[in-house]
Parts: sequence; structure tokens; C-alpha cells
Amino acid sequence: MIILPTYSPCLRQGDDFIVDRKLHTGLCEIAGAVGEDIVVIAPELTSSHRLMDALAIAADQLPYEIASVQCDARYRLAADERARVEGLVKRASFIYGVGFGVPRMARRHGKPYIALAEFDLSTHIAFACDGVNWRMRRWLRSLRAFFRFVGEARDRFGAIAVHCNGYPAMVESRWFHANRLLYLDSRMSEEMVIDEAALEERLKSLMLGRRPRLIYSGRFESTKGALDVIEVGVGLAARGVDFELSLYGRGSQAEQMRARVRAAGLEARIEVQEPVPFPDLVLKSHASDLFLCCHSQGDPSCTYLEASGAGLPIVGYGNRMWRSFLSSAGNGVVCPVGKPDMMVEAIIDILSGYERLVGYARNSREFAIQHSFEREFAKRTAALRASASSAT
Repeated sequence: MIILPTYSPCLRQGDDFIVDRKLHTGLCEIAGAVGEDIVVIAPELTSSHRLMDALAIAADQLPYEIASVQCDARYRLAADERARVEGLVKRASFIYGVGFGVPRMARRHGKPYIALAEFDLSTHIAFACDGVNWRMRRWLRSLRAFFRFVGEARDRFGAIAVHCNGYPAMVESRWFHANRLLYLDSRMSEEMVIDEAALEERLKSLMLGRRPRLIYSGRFESTKGALDVIEVGVGLAARGVDFELSLYGRGSQAEQMRARVRAAGLEARIEVQEPVPFPDLVLKSHASDLFLCCHSQGDPSCTYLEASGAGLPIVGYGNRMWRSFLSSAGNGVVCPVGKPDMMVEAIIDILSGYERLVGYARNSREFAIQHSFEREFAKRTAALRASASSAT
């Protein structure tokens, strides 16, 4: 039995499980590749969780088992839940992932595990301090985030391998483990990547004078720069650019974003919309021309690769993830963090230089094919099988 801890919440509703579509897709790949029973340890979905792409799956159709647990907002288990999870760890042959103190339990019972690294230290601190203005409280939260990171570093040291989601985690994990694997997480299968002919048709229609369509998708939070995306739209309008901007997502800044659009009188140009199922988002992205990404922190956002799969040039803030992604993909422009006015200039420059936009779009598509969901997961599952076999 292989155990996979995750912080993505799940819920049993009658004969169905409610899960995140992305989580389910990945778990199906792992279950099909390893040939062992899979038990997923996940928080029980509550009203405080808001899945952006929820999926209802019949329980008897799942190729894995879900052990939902009760935990607090910091994913700390209650005593009885901790005992239940430890019982699962004792029976497991292998653990893939971290969370809920599972790596400590694995070390205690001599169980081999692969650690997953996703956020570097600076991103941990950015998330911890999000929305906190008082200096002392920011300092305390930063200190707490540092100690959480130290715990994660200990988990990486004790693992037989570390799988790193994104470039920043890969670079930082070199201090903790020699056996590392880089992967780029996304839901973009090769089948979902925009067809070459469709991309060329879209580019041709833009060259002939069609209004450019800009898009952003993701969480509407300050660390994701959601309000800055609105400011970019406002700035483009002020410069006389003819455009459409659609934003799909959910988060604490949604109403502020809509209020800013109304105040600027740009309801006909900028639409702040609820999230849509991923297959629908893919189609909307295929019909767009440029992806805007104002992430202030360098988390390994799948949005870069998913936007690339739609053949979209990306204009983004220069966090550690986007800078590294761009150096590999060659599909957009880096702008200084917190400077939406400079992003406005970059977009105007790209839209006025058709050949450069075409080059970025084609590079996006090619990079997405090279790093499709199938290829990235095949790399991970091959490494998982090899590690699990060598450990038994």
C-alpha cells in the first residue's frame, strides 16, 4: 500500500466523492502506474474550502481510496486522527508526499518516502504575511513560516528522493538532497494543447485588426497580484488600447476587483468572472491572445504551463518561477514586481510587434507539448516506481 498525503480537501456525499479535478487526474495516473493500492490522506472538505474546479466521482469508480481527516486551518491533526494516520503509515510499504506529520511517522516506523517540495522559503513567508500590515505581526508570521520551512527541510533530508514542483523548489532543494527530480505541474494534456492550425488562424485574425483578447485565471488574492491585473487593464484603457480582458477565479479580492472596474467605467472591456471547469477554461484560453500574470511570489503556479498550452505569450511579474520558466520557454516578457504601469508598456510593445508576438505564441505551444501532463507524470511515476522497488 502506498500512502499519498495531500492538503487538497475531499468530501464523501452519499455514493460520490467531491474532489479537485486536478488532484483526481494526477491520482489516476499514479494509481495506474504503480500497481499497488493507493490511499490518499486528505482534509475533509468543509464550507470554508472553496474548490475552484470540483468534480463529483462515484466512490466505486475511484482507482484509489480516500481517508479524509479532521484538521485545523494549519493542517494539524486531532489526537485521534493522528493515531489513525499513524496506523496507516505503519501498514504502508511506501509514502509519496508530505503533510500531517507523515514523514516523521515514516521515519519513526522505518518506512521509505519521497518528499515533495513546492514552495521555497520566500514564498512561505509571502503567504504567511499576506494581508498583514502591522510590522510586528509580519515579523512573527515570518518567523513561524521559517520554522515550518525548517521542518520541511528535515523531511527532505530524511527522504530517499525529493520531487520538486517548479524551478525555485528545485534550486533550493539542492541544499537538502542530491536525488532530486524537477517536474512542472499542470493539467494540460497534449490533446488539450492548441492545434497548430488553430493557433496560426488566431494569430492571422489578430494581425488583420481584431481586438486583442487578454486573459488571467487563478486565485483572486494579493499574492497572485489579482488587483494589479485590473490596474493593467485600466492602464491600457488610459493609453487608448482597444482590448478585452477576462479574469476567471475566486478569492478575497473579487469584490475589490469588480469595484475598481466599475469605478473606471470599464465594465464593457474588463470582466471579473467566477471560475469555470478546466476544460472550459482551456477553450477560453485558446480564443485569447495574451496571458497576464502579476504573481508577486515565486510559487510553481501551473498557470504558466497551462497558458503556454493555449499558445499564449505571457507577460508576468519577475518572480523566481516566471524568470526561470521564461529562460526555458522563451515565450514572453518579465516585468518588475508591483509595477503594473511597466506591464502596460510591455503589452503595448508586444501588441505593436506582430513578429515577436508570433514567436512567443509558437514557443509557448512547443514548450507545452514538451512538458505535457502525460510527459511530466510519466517522469514522476517512473521515478516513484524505481524508488519504491529499490526500497522494498
